[in-house]
Amino acid sequence: MKSKFFLFGACALALVACNQEKQAPVAITPNSTDDQKFAYMLGTQMGEHAFGALARQMGEYVNQDALIQGARDMIQSSKDTSFKIQLTQDTIASLNSRYATIGRERYESTKPDSATAANMDRTASMAYMDSVQRSLPIKAADEGTSLPLKLEENSSQNLKFSYLVGLQLGNNLRNIGAQFSTDFEGPYFEMGIRDGAKANADTSFKYQMPKDSMDALNARYRAKMDSIREEAIKKQREEEEKLKAEVASLRGDTLVNGMPAKMNPAVKVTGISYSGEKLGEFANRPMFVFYFSTTCPHCRHAAPGVLEFANEFAKDGLTTLAIASGGNPKRGIRTFIDDLKWNENINVGWDEHRQFGELYSDGYVPKIYLVNPDGSYKLYGSIEREKDQIKEDIRALLGGKPVEWKLEAPAKADTAKPAAPAAATK
Repeated sequence: MKSKFFLFGACALALVACNQEKQAPVAITPNSTDDQKFAYMLGTQMGEHAFGALARQMGEYVNQDALIQGARDMIQSSKDTSFKIQLTQDTIASLNSRYATIGRERYESTKPDSATAANMDRTASMAYMDSVQRSLPIKAADEGTSLPLKLEENSSQNLKFSYLVGLQLGNNLRNIGAQFSTDFEGPYFEMGIRDGAKANADTSFKYQMPKDSMDALNARYRAKMDSIREEAIKKQREEEEKLKAEVASLRGDTLVNGMPAKMNPAVKVTGISYSGEKLGEFANRPMFVFYFSTTCPHCRHAAPGVLEFANEFAKDGLTTLAIASGGNPKRGIRTFIDDLKWNENINVGWDEHRQFGELYSDGYVPKIYLVNPDGSYKLYGSIEREKDQIKEDIRALLGGKPVEWKLEAPAKADTAKPAAPAAATK
């Protein structure tokens, strides 16, 4: 089903313990709030997709109880940071890979052969593929489960996949709620998912809200979102202007590329694994700085190299500082630290006030710097490609020889006026 408001992705391919509390029964009544109705409506949309289009894409139906448990667990984990979902990162990655392959293979199998495709336009081709997909067999979901559900190591792939889809649905609800600054109630969302499954199995099934009521509700929330977005844009512009004013006094002398010549100890960096609020906590010492984002795959790939440098050179006097960019939540930063098994040799901070990124980054991560005790520094492009050079420079820096960032001034544009065109000859 194509949502008029929020589009649900095809499969839980973006995500990465058991809630023992049973949900109290709920229903849509004249006294239900708009938020309760909206949570229900979202559930119907996502439920129709999960038990309809997703089943056709993957060739198997999801187990409803496992899906509901996944949604419950994700909602619970958003409220309790100590709560653990029932799938490990390795299992999630394996499921993602397996079902991505299945989805691609089924999609390819619906394409018309070259001779047939030659006589079709795009619309006809899409209709043909949809018809073929609907004719493909769909395996029934595994049975024998009930809520609350606890996954075991030997639980079937179908149960684990169904749970993973539920995690995605719960994550979608959480993200949509964050957009509206609202904690949508899980039981109404869950009821919508169940009704979405019923509607997919029985076209005569009637939702607890008539279509015109859903359309009107959708319109109200669309208008509300438009207002929120306008306010967010206005606030973002104000914050950008404020940030530019803040860092203007921190920039100091600049290099030929426009970046500050030195790292200013007054720049705010909030400590995560240490106590401190400014770069000055690490001033006047040789330093290796890694600027990263927890959601950046390149940063994650480079992170083991950061730990290697920190472990090798800490005893010789090198301070390693890893700074998470401002868009990262604290919880995500701590999870990143745990996942990469960083230790006390890496001081982890957070660019909460976005001053570091505004001054020393161009918006791209990761960024790698070696910093001299006087604050001057050298920027590197990649830990992997420049590993040997970085190590050589660290040894020299610890031996008392400052690193030097050799930059060439940008070429000046030729401002000479072009010669006047020659007069035409007859």
